[in-house]
Amino acid sequence: MSAVKGVQRTLMDTPTPANRVEAGLFDGRLKVSHDTYEAAALAIGSTIDMGGTLPKNCHVIAVLVSYDALGSATIDVGDDEDTDRYIDGQDVSTAGAKLSDLVDGHGYKVDMTTTSTPDNQVVITTAGAAITGTIAITIFYVND
Repeated sequence: MSAVKGVQRTLMDTPTPANRVEAGLFDGRLKVSHDTYEAAALAIGSTIDMGGTLPKNCHVIAVLVSYDALGSATIDVGDDEDTDRYIDGQDVSTAGAKLSDLVDGHGYKVDMTTTSTPDNQVVITTAGAAITGTIAITIFYVND
């Protein structure tokens, strides 16, 4: 059996000016951005910008998307830099909800390094079929 520590715990155990926990990753204040969209035969491959643009250097903790039965389609949830950063290929043929489950999106730091394809706007991309119905999204992030 091993006893190991996560990155943040290791930093906390060895405090120096150069060895600090990044703002918001411990004792941060959770912020929320919420948005909805009512689709009416929205074409395959369409993108839906959801919520406001996220602040540079914030950490996205989770993204929750809920939806009506939208048809024989799937959706990705990501941003302009990575279209499926948070949710990949979610079947939306029956009503439901999905919490982001991709490790690269969990705690993702919005860095805005590529402004031609920004990572600060959460985007839903449709695939498989046109969709009709309501999509709601809640983005949880810290920015301390």
